[in-house]
This record gives sequence, C-alpha cells and structure tokens, in this order.
Amino acid sequence: MARRGSKFTIKEKDLATALEISVEKLDEVIAFFDADPDDEWELKEHDHFVYSNKTWGNRIFSAQGAFAIAKYLDTHQKKSLWDKIREFVTHHREKIRNAFVKTTVLENSSSLMLRNDRHFLSKKDTVAILSTSYARLNRSFEVLRRSEQPLQIGVDFDDIDGVRYYSLNGFYRLSQDLAKTLKSKDRREWCKAVDVAGKSTFQAIIDAQASRQRRIDRAKKDARKRDKDTCQVSSIKQTRHNRTQLRLAGHHIFSSHHYPHLAATVDNIITLEESIHSEFHSWNGGSTNACTVDDLIQFICERYPDSSALLRLSEVKGIFAYEKAPSDRRVSEQRLPPDQQAA
Repeated sequence: MARRGSKFTIKEKDLATALEISVEKLDEVIAFFDADPDDEWELKEHDHFVYSNKTWGNRIFSAQGAFAIAKYLDTHQKKSLWDKIREFVTHHREKIRNAFVKTTVLENSSSLMLRNDRHFLSKKDTVAILSTSYARLNRSFEVLRRSEQPLQIGVDFDDIDGVRYYSLNGFYRLSQDLAKTLKSKDRREWCKAVDVAGKSTFQAIIDAQASRQRRIDRAKKDARKRDKDTCQVSSIKQTRHNRTQLRLAGHHIFSSHHYPHLAATVDNIITLEESIHSEFHSWNGGSTNACTVDDLIQFICERYPDSSALLRLSEVKGIFAYEKAPSDRRVSEQRLPPDQQAA
C-alpha cells in the first residue's frame, strides 16, 4: 500500500471513473500497453503503477500513469480527456494532502486548551502541524505583529506557564502567511491545506472535547451524590449553612490527562474539600503532574492519617489494579529554549 510520500495513490476504480470508462475497459487499455514492448506506449511498473495484489492484477497508479493512459485514450477518442484527468489528479492530490493534514492535526493537538473562551495551541504543536521550523514561524509571527492588523496578546497568542501558545485565530493567520511566503511550493500547498482541512479537524476535536467534558461533569455530579456532599478525607458535609465556606471538588484519583479512559468513570472520582484538593496537587508537584491512587494514599497517610478515606482508596486500588503508572509523570509542555520561545 502507498505510504506517506508515495507517488502511487490512485486506485483502478477511481481512475476508471475519472476516465469515464469501466474497470474492464481500463484493463483492456492496460493489456494493450503490455502487448507490445516496442511501441511508443509505455506503462512501467514502479514508474506508472505498482501492484496492490499481483495475483489478482490489482494496480495503484501514479499521476504519471494516469496521464499516460489518458494520453493514449485521447488518441483513440474524439472527446478529449486531458483536462478532465488533469483536474482529477489535482483534486486527488488535494484529497490525499487534506487526509494527511487531518492526521497531523489529530496527532499534534494534545495541547489544545480552552482559555477565556478561545482555544489555544502550543507553539510546539503549531510548528509540527504547519511542518515548519521555529525560526520560520518566528519570522511570520514578527511580520504579522507589524501588520495593519497586528496579532494581539490574549487574543491571537499568549504565554501560559512560560510556554507560547497561539489561539486558533492566530494559528490560521500564521498558516495563511506561510502559505503565501514559503519558498517551497509543496510547503505552501501544505499550509493552504491546513487552513482548509485543519479547521474542520479542529472543530471535530473541540466537539469531542466538549462531549467528553459533559460526561466528566455528569460523573463528578454522580460521585458527589454517592458521597452525600461530604469530603471523603475530612468527613465534613456541605450543607446550605456552610456552602459558601465549604466548597467541594470532584478529584480524579487517576489523573484525567494521563488516564483519559477513566476520566468519566465514577469510581475514579472522589469528593474532596477544595482546600484539600489544592493541597494534594501542591504536595504532588502541581496539577499537571500525573497522580494515581497510591499518590493519594501516601498524601493522606502523611497529612490526614486519621481519615477514613484509606479504606475507600484501598477498594479503589483493587478496582483499578490493572492500571500502570505512566512513564512520563508530567503532561505540561516542556519549556523551550529561549530562541524557540522568542515569538
């Protein structure tokens, strides 16, 4: 099968459709090419096509192979196919490029976050998706900062915990600038595709995140109902009389970022006072650090040794005994070198 970068991507059925002939007719044309190795018509394996299944004779063509067949048919039919096949190959390449763009966005969007009603993406992921360098992105950023509609901090970009992020609006403006100014035509076309296919992919990710968050919110609500509005560490119950003083939080025992498959699982959520919740994450090194049931047990043993929560957490440990500790305990973006954080 064709890999990324392979020139063999056009299936027989799709080529036949573009040529307005049947697959059987296409087979006849190919047989003609094979019949006389000394004539002017050539269809070479590895240049014009490869076999996806040699036993059955199934081929996948390159653009050159498609053009060769169209050129042959043009000499035998009154109706010209040249413009039609050229348009087909162009759109086919666009579809392939768009598919790779979607895959690249999906593989490099883990940093996407909602902040002040805008979605922001880290500089690291931006560079990966746009398939450019930090230096080249910095140049585009500086050009846009000096433009008639300059990029605005908090709107088009921001620094979050010492890491540069771009809002999706800022991201698209960068992709549009690169699509106009990059020297390589292929890279310009890639950035154009990002501006088109990337938008629908990001929207799909955002919709999926919103749906996931709704499931998590429901799980936290169910966990709080199960825990009877009571902090499971301090055993203090929230009532209408102390509601303003005692705030409760639904804590993921196995951190939701490192264990996303458990994020909406009620058994993985425990109700804590917000002050204790914050205390735990501070003790654990920050809210972006991974945490497991063992971390919470150790914290309670050190800070709240009389808590009845230890029995509950022992049961949780049994429920999720198959879960392994993540190899990387930090999920926040690594701080980049100064030259990479400049823009």
